[in-house]
Amino acid sequence: MINTNIIIAIDGTAASGKGTLARSLAKEFKLAYLDTGKLYRASALIISKENIHFENINDIIKVIKNFDFSKFNFFDDSLKSDEIGKLASMISGYKELRGILLEYQKSFSYKSHNNKLGVILDGRDIGTVVLPEADIKFFISASLSARAERRWKELISLGQSTIKRRVEKDIRDRDERDSKRQHSPLVAAPDAILLDTTNLDANESFLLAKKYVDEHLN
Repeated sequence: MINTNIIIAIDGTAASGKGTLARSLAKEFKLAYLDTGKLYRASALIISKENIHFENINDIIKVIKNFDFSKFNFFDDSLKSDEIGKLASMISGYKELRGILLEYQKSFSYKSHNNKLGVILDGRDIGTVVLPEADIKFFISASLSARAERRWKELISLGQSTIKRRVEKDIRDRDERDSKRQHSPLVAAPDAILLDTTNLDANESFLLAKKYVDEHLN
């Protein structure tokens, strides 16, 4: 019998498969799921539509602080665009923005979700900053070439014309920004379970992670 209120944190590099894994685990264990990366992409899309420059931190904070994310369409395909992804990465280092979104993430994690037995969040600082007290923490990684291939195929499937070499450069640049930013850099929590998905497909990654969750629950 699964314990209620289990909290799972999944962190990892761009296009490593953490989102797909989080959704699969959420379905398997009846968990409420929050893709925190979409919060930053949503913020990027919002300021883009408002024509706010990414360096204009004051206007960014003013708009995002007063925005009701409960009314945002997180299924908007615009969130998946490479342009919005890069913009999200650029603004994600702002301490003030991270503070606003941190409150939303914590609120989601500790509120009651109907018919759910816990929560699972994925992002880049979940196990280290957002939910350091999480019951289970995963850190997902994969080789740069494998991640570029996955991201390139995803963009092509969305009808976006792009060059694989450019996608690889964008991911490399994002890795550097994420790992070197001053506030909440991308690092594995000391107690995180490390999963390298370079040579694993989505189902293999899921089965491996599921094994760890099952062991924790039993």
